Amino acid sequence: MLHNQRMLQRLSIHNLAILENVDLRFQEGFSILTGPTGAGKSLIIDSLSLLLGDRASSELIRAGEEKATIEGEFVDRNPALSGLLSKLGIPMANDHVVVSRLIGRTKNVIRVNGAVVTLADLNKIARLLATIHSQFDFARILNPDNYLEIIDGFAFDLIHTYKTAYKDALAVYRDKVAKVNSLREQKRKIEENKDFYSYQYNELMAADLKPGEDAAAAEEVATLRNYDKFYGLIQEARSLMDGEMLEKLYDLRETIHRLSAIQSQYGEVEEKIQDHYAELEDLFRETKRNFRDIDYDPARLEELEQREFDLAALKRKYHRTNDELIAYRDELGEMLSHVENIDGDIEKAEAEAKKAEEACRQAGNELSTVRRRTASHIEKELTSHLRDLLLNARFSIVFMTTESFTDNGIDFVDFLIETNIGEGLKSMAKTISGGEASRIMLAFKAVELQANRVSTAIFDEIDTGISGEAAMAVAKKIREIALRTQTIAITHLPQVASLSEHAFLIRKETRGGRTYTEVKELGLEEKIEEVAHLISGGKVTEKQREYAREMILDQ
Repeated sequence: MLHNQRMLQRLSIHNLAILENVDLRFQEGFSILTGPTGAGKSLIIDSLSLLLGDRASSELIRAGEEKATIEGEFVDRNPALSGLLSKLGIPMANDHVVVSRLIGRTKNVIRVNGAVVTLADLNKIARLLATIHSQFDFARILNPDNYLEIIDGFAFDLIHTYKTAYKDALAVYRDKVAKVNSLREQKRKIEENKDFYSYQYNELMAADLKPGEDAAAAEEVATLRNYDKFYGLIQEARSLMDGEMLEKLYDLRETIHRLSAIQSQYGEVEEKIQDHYAELEDLFRETKRNFRDIDYDPARLEELEQREFDLAALKRKYHRTNDELIAYRDELGEMLSHVENIDGDIEKAEAEAKKAEEACRQAGNELSTVRRRTASHIEKELTSHLRDLLLNARFSIVFMTTESFTDNGIDFVDFLIETNIGEGLKSMAKTISGGEASRIMLAFKAVELQANRVSTAIFDEIDTGISGEAAMAVAKKIREIALRTQTIAITHLPQVASLSEHAFLIRKETRGGRTYTEVKELGLEEKIEEVAHLISGGKVTEKQREYAREMILDQ
């Protein structure tokens, strides 16, 4: 029996497909879920998967309902978990962690201890709470592309530190290499087009461009072209301002002043006229001061028109505005001057890239070393578990170091196994038979669970395809795991069911035209009946009941 109180205590499911209202209370040790195919066992696993970070779909909502809810309550004294929750700003009281998922038609909500969290954060938390293993996981260990990830998973916290350091060094190295390549490309382009760039630069320098000069030239040209009109308007404005306009306004102000002495209501009008009179007086004075006489200069007009023509030609040629031409000229000048120093810049960048490469290589070697150490431990532990599972096999993890840097380090690995003595080690991906697959998978899970010590392990029919003596070996191995980690297993094997400490029967029934799933915790006699049913596969005989009783009681 466990004594560390790290476990899933409760699972509540509402309106998830045929699970209308299911409330399960789990205990420490080894629990099994049995029941006929289609009764809803897979939905229990789906619910647990959602609590552990799987994506939700509104298709899971029970027909006629607007939402489904799943809630799991864990007890866990893991310092790493409490540290993570604190970092995420999630409260934790009495070592309890309550994870809930609300799945709606339009919106999903995830909460941990009442605090709303993202799916990514839930995945981080769930990794420390529980893990689900199914028969389909075996595909992962038949694909060498997954092997580094599998090794890293056996010592996640330790290897994660080294992997992070490597990835940081790799990012710096790639940045330095990119800089070298960029400088080399700059040099190639400049050298390839140097004559052309020089020609453009000299042409733009000769043009003696100045900011905003095209607009200034256009304004002056417009003035000269309309000299007669411009001159006439200036004289007309002067005449009006030198006339009686202000004097008449002054006289009006005096008249209103006299009116206001008789009726006070005109006082406000007088003040406004006085204000406007002062404003106009200042405005006229300023305007006359700014009037300038211009002389019509045909040579100047011709010069400006030619400048406009030249500027327009440059704009069309380069497809740039006047100010953009100035910026491009300066850019060309900087580029052409830079080519004189670019070899030095390349040499400096290459030295920095070399230094970053050495740092990345060192970080990769350190990551490789800790992986090899972990792999050695996996080899020993896995071989021991395989013997317990009646597989007299040899297992080896082979490392191949590459000179190149990948996102996962400098290692490539292969898993080799020999299941028939004398046949030699061969790639596991090519040699495993169906009858061996489940036991090898269980051995991997036993090592992984021992290394990472999550609070709860969930096995979804991992014992498929096993019978006889091997089935009892598998059952004993799962019970052994349950001594260290709360274990919940969906099974069809009577051997596995008989060794459990707690048993739940999942069954389906139809009421009022609707399908419902019910979950019942079994007492001893009910458990004996269920194990007998698993033995018979159909109608149970008294002899099968007695055999089931012996399996359960004679442990």
